[in-house]
Amino acid sequence: MKMLATDLPGIVMFIFQPAEEGPPPGEEGGAELMLKEGIFSELNPSAIFGLHSDSGTTVGRIGYSVGAALAAADRFEISIIGSQTHGAAPKMGVDPIVMASQAVLALQTIHSRNIDPLKPSVITVGMIHGGERSNIIPERITMEGTVRTYDAEVRDAIERRMDEVLRGITAAGGGTYEFNYNRGVPATLNDPQLTRLMIPTLESVLGATNVAEVPPLMVSEDFSYYALEVPGFFFFLGVLKEGTESGPIHSPTMRADDLAVAVGMRTMSNLVVDFMKLQAGVK
Repeated sequence: MKMLATDLPGIVMFIFQPAEEGPPPGEEGGAELMLKEGIFSELNPSAIFGLHSDSGTTVGRIGYSVGAALAAADRFEISIIGSQTHGAAPKMGVDPIVMASQAVLALQTIHSRNIDPLKPSVITVGMIHGGERSNIIPERITMEGTVRTYDAEVRDAIERRMDEVLRGITAAGGGTYEFNYNRGVPATLNDPQLTRLMIPTLESVLGATNVAEVPPLMVSEDFSYYALEVPGFFFFLGVLKEGTESGPIHSPTMRADDLAVAVGMRTMSNLVVDFMKLQAGVK
């Protein structure tokens, strides 16, 4: 059945958003800025839908999560400060490399010893910089990394415990530290009622065997800002060509089949139309 735009029992808003992967350093952007500039001020939607490609799922299949779907993503910067000296005379200085090494290992105990094991979290140190020569103990080591969580209390606890761990290690080692914890996008939470309401549509478009509930992921997505304002449903579109292999998303070996575009369009358009019909009581 063909449906004209004038036949739709509602209004559809398309959001064309820049900087989904984050704005340049020091600038604003993405969904947070769209909301700040009033994207929902004139038309406040009853629901919002989004999708993301999934390079590990074949074309024609959909994955979704009820509730938590993607994690909050925070970024931290740490400086471990000691006192420079010759590598042959460590007692004459304070070694920040030793303290930084202890810190990297100790940070990993936060999840295993301070957080409810049934509440997922990840602390990753992704960068360590410091030192100038092999025979010199430097004054400073810098580290940067990311924290991923779903639960607001876990997020708060990790930030607090990271500071406590760094304070204890540097105090014991005779050094000092600087710690900056920058909160990024919140967790993407699919509205449970909306999600369950739309599962029949997914199954009618693709077949029940091609629609599956999947575990939450620790990657993040700034669709989460919209889903904090209105009920949201974010799902994963299979883009892997049958019989082929692909690397993960954001990798140079990712390969996506163009046939997935039509599947995504068909799925999304049916979700929108069916939702509006349900809202309007149209059969």
